[in-house]
Amino acid sequence: MAVDYHAIAAGTNRGSAQATTDIVSLTDKRDVSDMLDLLAIDYTPFINRIGWGPESGATGIEWISEDLGPGYVTAGSVMASAGTSLQISTCEGLTTAEAARQLQTGTILYHYSSTDGEHSIIALISVGTDGELETEVLSSATGASVSTSTSAGDKLFILGAAANEGSLPRTGNWRSRVVNSNGFSILREDVQITGSQKATDMYAIGREDTHQLRMRLHQLSRDREKQALYGMAVTPRSTTEASLMNGALGFLIGQGGSNIDTSTTSLTEAAVNAVVGACWESGASNLTFFGNLDQTAKFTQWDKGRIRMSQEDRKGGGMISHYLCECNIEIEIVPMRKVPNNIAFVLDTSKIRMRAKKGRKGIMEKLGKAGDFEDWQIISEFSFEMKGYNLHQHGLFTRLA
Repeated sequence: MAVDYHAIAAGTNRGSAQATTDIVSLTDKRDVSDMLDLLAIDYTPFINRIGWGPESGATGIEWISEDLGPGYVTAGSVMASAGTSLQISTCEGLTTAEAARQLQTGTILYHYSSTDGEHSIIALISVGTDGELETEVLSSATGASVSTSTSAGDKLFILGAAANEGSLPRTGNWRSRVVNSNGFSILREDVQITGSQKATDMYAIGREDTHQLRMRLHQLSRDREKQALYGMAVTPRSTTEASLMNGALGFLIGQGGSNIDTSTTSLTEAAVNAVVGACWESGASNLTFFGNLDQTAKFTQWDKGRIRMSQEDRKGGGMISHYLCECNIEIEIVPMRKVPNNIAFVLDTSKIRMRAKKGRKGIMEKLGKAGDFEDWQIISEFSFEMKGYNLHQHGLFTRLA
């Protein structure tokens, strides 16, 4: 009968099987992952937005990035007379060799000389391994000038590798792939409740053990958010030092480029537009500004006249949750509770996610009895995946006042 499938099987000649209904209350290990995610929604606006990726059973997580380059090279020297040769240099965090991989025989470059107000179109005859270019100025066949003056630091924009009819194959200009990685952090909370305390009636909270477990879950959830934003990697040198993962700050603090602002002390509209614009130029599109309330409030203070309200609205004050930047990117503005005032992030949340160790996103266990008290441990082991941190797709302010 169908009912057999809904009832626990009766004992046989081999005895009765133990079922989960026989487990003594609170003696089993519980997966509290969802509880951690939901308990402190207001305290974890960052993790709420980036979400969680697949769990990992490795000792760390890895992902691969490949930098196509910014689409230009930077002059490292003055071009030779008649435009026959030029040395390029590093640009946008790329070594000279990697920057040169944007180029090949036949690549067309555009250069503008701000000194002379002249334009030049240049073809590459050959590209050396150390960034030395043999060039030919094509300007005499175009509307541009014959040859422009170049200064160290000038940008020469890449217009593509031209080929003539019936051309032969050239060596492909592949890029070096980079393996990015991050370790795991373990957060732990413990609860010990004596038998007497557990048996004592309390106002408002009910049972003390239940209340303490709930509060420690709140605390762990909040701390996990802070690790994801402000963590910096620590590789343990011995069993006495815990491993720490890189958070957003750890990944970005060592990067260079105009997307990393280490000088602005008073946040301005121009500074935000500069950082957001740099991220946008490198391919970021889904940007969010995370910072202390003192910093996010400045978006409102810059120009209250631009805040749109209906005429019949009787409410005063001003608050905006989104801001349209000059590069036509609308960023979300998220104030963070009790975080460092000097740091603000401009992050592409679509490229970031949390990664938990397999089966250890959040677990709560009741430990064995060692006396007249109950002992609980709550553990979360997780990592942080941040694609694009080395491709200038996220921004950072470090010295805000």
